[in-house]
Amino acid sequence: MTLLSLLFWLLAGGTLQVLMPAWRHMGQPSFPFVLGVVLYAAMAKKPRYFVAMALLGGILEDSLSLAPLGFSTCAFLVSGGLAVLLRADFFAHKATTVSVFGALCASVSTGVMAALLHARGLVTLTLGGTAWRMAGSAVLGAILVPVLFGLMRGLERRLGVGEEAA
Repeated sequence: MTLLSLLFWLLAGGTLQVLMPAWRHMGQPSFPFVLGVVLYAAMAKKPRYFVAMALLGGILEDSLSLAPLGFSTCAFLVSGGLAVLLRADFFAHKATTVSVFGALCASVSTGVMAALLHARGLVTLTLGGTAWRMAGSAVLGAILVPVLFGLMRGLERRLGVGEEAA
């Protein structure tokens, strides 16, 4: 049931991410709905769910965008891996902690994606443009990820599937 719940949120997040226009004021980062689901799996679930959500979320995001397949998966694994490493030191259900993790991981994910695309010669963003986009992603992650975590936890409580990380 936990896997089905996460898959539901992954599909809903992918749909919302495609429907929401990019935030043009800070380098046009997209709203990190899919990354939020990956972070939830990384911070509140067992590691096997995190890896599955990072792989499936990356394929979903790359399929819905112009990025080559596998680039978002790599970015999600790096940013979610950072969350897995740091989650033991923080209370993962506190809004301020989730907001900081959302900002940090959204920024890292955007940076990894930019580095991969730049190495492949697919984007020509300058270092300043990349930093501006990472800052925009951090702002969106800080606002969106706590709301998404609250919705996901609420659904889990209603369904009675409160499996915690081991």
